[in-house]
Amino acid sequence: MASLIDRVRPAEIEELPDSVPLLAEPEKLRERWRQDGVLFFKNVIGQSSIELVRNEYLTRLKEMGVVDESETASNWNGNDRLDGALARPISDDVWRTLVADPSLDRVVRTFLGEAPIWLPIVVHRTAPPLAKGTTAETFGGRHQDGIYNFGIDFVTCWVPLMDIDEDVGGLAVAPGSHKGSLYPPDVFKDPNTRVGIPAGAIPDAAWRRPNYKAGDLLMFHSMTAHAGIPNTSNKLRLSMDIRFLPASAAPSVGKVVRTTGTLVEMRADSGDTMIFEIDDRTIVRGPKGHPVTGADRDGILFPEADIIVMPDEDGHAKLIRSVSRKFVDLPATWYETLPAGWVK
Repeated sequence: MASLIDRVRPAEIEELPDSVPLLAEPEKLRERWRQDGVLFFKNVIGQSSIELVRNEYLTRLKEMGVVDESETASNWNGNDRLDGALARPISDDVWRTLVADPSLDRVVRTFLGEAPIWLPIVVHRTAPPLAKGTTAETFGGRHQDGIYNFGIDFVTCWVPLMDIDEDVGGLAVAPGSHKGSLYPPDVFKDPNTRVGIPAGAIPDAAWRRPNYKAGDLLMFHSMTAHAGIPNTSNKLRLSMDIRFLPASAAPSVGKVVRTTGTLVEMRADSGDTMIFEIDDRTIVRGPKGHPVTGADRDGILFPEADIIVMPDEDGHAKLIRSVSRKFVDLPATWYETLPAGWVK
């Protein structure tokens, strides 16, 4: 079968409208959101904040040996066999500094009409170039995050940390796809396999991808379908996923103190001790996004594990999931041994 990259080149994908003018008309901004489930804003994040995050990525990539010390950009040196012991996590201070930037905060508050709560579900993306001689689907890895985060209706902010043209690829979204699941009914049949949206479920013409500039912001609904565009450049593609909810709908975040068959006791980041009822209705999200049950829950709910809990009004936990890993997101297959503390 021919790859989609042979049929639809990234340069042919239509762009998204700039939503910056609608910041002066919040109701129209929210109407676009209701219709499309995605908003694109040009040049709304301060360059100093972007540079801080990008420099942190470059420092880690140089430590790992995939970018040469002399480089000031993310030019890949071709190394794809890495010593996991050299990997260092990225401090939460980095993404927290970014979301505190007044320019980004203004956009999010205008959109919500209230203050946001930023979730510690952060991915430090460093998408490598395609290996020579290989092809890939133009819209590879199509998925909807909400399928795997049952009950946390977050908004994702995808932040390009560099200029991303058609060669570097970037992220494509399908406006309007947030209105229902695009997955087969047996999506969770095999807990060892993460299922994507089937080919053909979204017409090629429905996808949108701007030419991104550092400082742009792509905001999308937890159920908006999105996909990575192949990186055919010589650069590692640097971006960040950060997620928020309105403060009025925030989950609880903290560390596991203890668990039993019927409860989870958590020390919240606020310092409070919180107890949640768990039962067969509770969805505990496993490493691949699938629900885990029985003894498999021990891999998520061990003492001192960082977790996020979405309760209902009665204190019952609807969803429990791990906080994301804090390393740059290089392919696990590149490591001779995975870094200490790596979450598979």
